[in-house]
Amino acid sequence: IDDALLLMHEDLRANVVPGSHNYRKAANGTSDGHADYPVPCTSEEAHGTSVAGVIAARNGNGVGMVGVAPHASLVGLNAMVTEQEADKLDALVRDLDKNHIYSNSWGNQDWGHFFGYENASAHRDALERGLSTGRGGLGSIYVFAGGHGADKGDYSLLDGYVGERGVVTVCATNAAGERAFYSERGPNLTVCAPSAEASEGTTLPGVATTTVGTDNEEEGTKGTDLNLYTDTFNGTSAAAPMVSGVVALMLQANSKLTWRDVPLILARTARKVDAEKGGWRERRSPLGYGNGTYDTLHYSHSYGFGVANAEAAVALAKNWQSVGGSESLTKCGPVKATVNKTIPEVHIVAQQAVDGTPKVKLDGSTEDQFFNTLLDLADTLDYNAAPQGGLESAIQVPAGCGIQHIEHVDVRVTTTGANGSGQHPNSGDLQMALVSPLGTVSTLMLPHPCTGSTPTGSDDEEQLTLSACEGLSNFHFGVRRHLEEPVASSSNRTWKLVTSDRVQGGNGQLKDWEITFWGR
Repeated sequence: IDDALLLMHEDLRANVVPGSHNYRKAANGTSDGHADYPVPCTSEEAHGTSVAGVIAARNGNGVGMVGVAPHASLVGLNAMVTEQEADKLDALVRDLDKNHIYSNSWGNQDWGHFFGYENASAHRDALERGLSTGRGGLGSIYVFAGGHGADKGDYSLLDGYVGERGVVTVCATNAAGERAFYSERGPNLTVCAPSAEASEGTTLPGVATTTVGTDNEEEGTKGTDLNLYTDTFNGTSAAAPMVSGVVALMLQANSKLTWRDVPLILARTARKVDAEKGGWRERRSPLGYGNGTYDTLHYSHSYGFGVANAEAAVALAKNWQSVGGSESLTKCGPVKATVNKTIPEVHIVAQQAVDGTPKVKLDGSTEDQFFNTLLDLADTLDYNAAPQGGLESAIQVPAGCGIQHIEHVDVRVTTTGANGSGQHPNSGDLQMALVSPLGTVSTLMLPHPCTGSTPTGSDDEEQLTLSACEGLSNFHFGVRRHLEEPVASSSNRTWKLVTSDRVQGGNGQLKDWEITFWGR
């Protein structure tokens, strides 16, 4: 699912099968002449073709490069070109009987707000339909890019698409095996994959793949107009299709894997990288097969369970004992806590504000102390610790909930203004963490800047501005971090939400929160 797919590219056409769909329509409501061929109309629509090359550029043909799964079948759904929510929803469930893996290298803008996305319930319904009925009931596999706005202060869990149940959320490392500077952190990440760092002075190699457009050596492309290649593809947009390719290899090894099996295998086989600075925590987890054996899972808010390991994942997939599909998934909750208490301030920096709202222009010519302080905090924060001095609220999970192996946690949070009504004046000031009975911490959000843009008068330029963060009302945080944990530890069934205000001014309250678990 992307902007376009050059179906006739020399390195892709052998793998293209019937089933692509063109969402672009002419003004009269009919097809624009390309029928169901979602081909690019300009060289700017090269993204999907590059994604496809990472997944399945053909091997053994003497041209170009090789994808992760070089014999996977490809179809293109160009739902991104119309910018219509209905087209995205349609693409997520199109041909569920034929399409096994939906690779999504797109998402929300990297602006830090809590807006989630339009038609959230419809999006969840679409995913649920794919998980329950796709692949003959085994469930469709949804792979999403985790977001590439970390250098702008964004956090993956703030982007609604990539925290949903059933989504394999992918982060990016550079060629040195460290988190790419743009790759967003979060407790929703499943695994990373290698990508590139496209910045001034970068000497590490990029990602080679297929592309379209005019031959231009300055842009790193070479070849004819229809058979172009690039070695500068990057972002979590490049990492996500690598994982999609790995999943294709896993399904080739074992076609009976369910949508629940796939992330479990990816997590158990992922490679630990950046061991000293990655912020890793390890946890012994029972395998769940009744044989008393245990596995050690390691997790980092920067890397998820690690970098996807194709060889190990395929090997484990071959003899994997399935945990079942949607029909055997257990749900507990939601369990709700009403709080209505002020969130205490723990100052880190005085806010630069005009009329109570930050208005600092980020035009690249001057440094903004507030913005950079928050970015520095993101690099130094202990994501495995709850904020000190924060407001603690506890939820007791009912004794009837017997989940021993969590697969997904959903936390819904609502904050208000200082008087208990309206919106929080700047929810980006908050640090919030979920703490399990085992003491495992998921940092749901951290103090971060929110940005917007204003026209500069030029046709192609906008100026980035700092603004108050909005939208932390009935907001859903979807967490992968607690995979394989039990809901309760012995007699301890308490889950805590700890929240502190890390920026001076703009006080608010935690109104309520609720938690829901899925697992086995």
